[in-house]
Amino acid sequence: MKFRPVPDGSTRLGQISHAWLVLWLVACHPSWASAEEPDPAPADAWPMARGSLAGTGRSETVLRLPLREAWRRDFEQAAFAAVPVIAAGTVFIGDLDGRFHALDLTTGETRWTRAVDQAGFVSAAALATNPTLPLVIGDDLGIVRGLDRKTGETRWEYATEGEISGGPTILPTEAGPRVLVGSQDASLSCLDLATGKPVWTHSIADQIRCGPTVARTPAGNRVFLAGCDGRLHVIDATDGKEIATIEIGGPTGTTPAVSGNLVLFGTEGGDFFAIDFVAREVAWQKRPATSAQAYRSSAAVVGGLAIVGTRGRAVEAFEISTGAEAWRFPLRGRVDASPAIVDIVAEPGIAPRRQAAIVADSKGTIAVIDVASGKLAWEFDAGSGFSSGAAVAAGRLVIAADDGTVWCFAGAE
Repeated sequence: MKFRPVPDGSTRLGQISHAWLVLWLVACHPSWASAEEPDPAPADAWPMARGSLAGTGRSETVLRLPLREAWRRDFEQAAFAAVPVIAAGTVFIGDLDGRFHALDLTTGETRWTRAVDQAGFVSAAALATNPTLPLVIGDDLGIVRGLDRKTGETRWEYATEGEISGGPTILPTEAGPRVLVGSQDASLSCLDLATGKPVWTHSIADQIRCGPTVARTPAGNRVFLAGCDGRLHVIDATDGKEIATIEIGGPTGTTPAVSGNLVLFGTEGGDFFAIDFVAREVAWQKRPATSAQAYRSSAAVVGGLAIVGTRGRAVEAFEISTGAEAWRFPLRGRVDASPAIVDIVAEPGIAPRRQAAIVADSKGTIAVIDVASGKLAWEFDAGSGFSSGAAVAAGRLVIAADDGTVWCFAGAE
């Protein structure tokens, strides 16, 4: 792996430690680790593929149903496989033909486009809260770039030896924001966000296709990787040393979600796991009674449920505490896209605010499903399939299709 500096005047952002809060939680609430942690993306941004550090897929934004099409962009000779990210009224997304786009969230107009020869963007980008720090994106040639948010110009590059197929994660630390990014060369790299310089690297036995997720614990930040080597890896975020591995019996490329002391994800073999990373053991394991279908969707966490798409043409909801199936919602196509969780309101001043899962399938259906009941709240047929999920921010839903279309939906007036 090689670091490639690009001259630039960016600065490092520091962050005040919250150790006092952790100590208070441990002292006053010794069972904190078993409680569900909210960890939502802010209402006005979707900064990484799964919204937040813990990979829960949750947002604080509110959508008013029914949704309406705000705009759409049809890009010629393009296809999308990545989740958009959103910040400061801009949508950032790369296509499989090596073009990375910055679009206005309100109008869909192009703010800038950056082209990379002989490469494609499979994974989502990632953003820090400080707008002066670069946007981070990895490509299918294994190059990680820090791009200027306003212009798309390269600030730094870092080379791995394999495709970047899981989106980067931005981790705030006292020393400044760090970029955690996995590669199909089986390495996890921790980079300084401002400069792109490596802080540490960690290698496992097989490819890393997932995005890394992070839990803040009294013992320090813990990074989770669900690997193609058939193990869940628990890694210290400070120095990159492995703390534990738990066997899962087969490969997976899905990004884990964290709820309390449980890590939740599905595998290629059709198993869905809840692993207790404190006890370092499987809390429960679920395999559908019907023929097993692979999970390529990452789970979302909300209301005591883990909600996940399956290649068996459905969305499933499991009770986090027991693994019991709460509901199952059938769709027309495979569901490789990961759910996003929002609050929805159907009628102002009348209907109560409810939580909903936004999912998309390979046949082009976008569905908004009521979390409590598992029933359909809103649906749209886009006409082309989706490999990746939606981003939600500022009362809007943005999703990119396999046929090169970017859709934006807004709540009803």
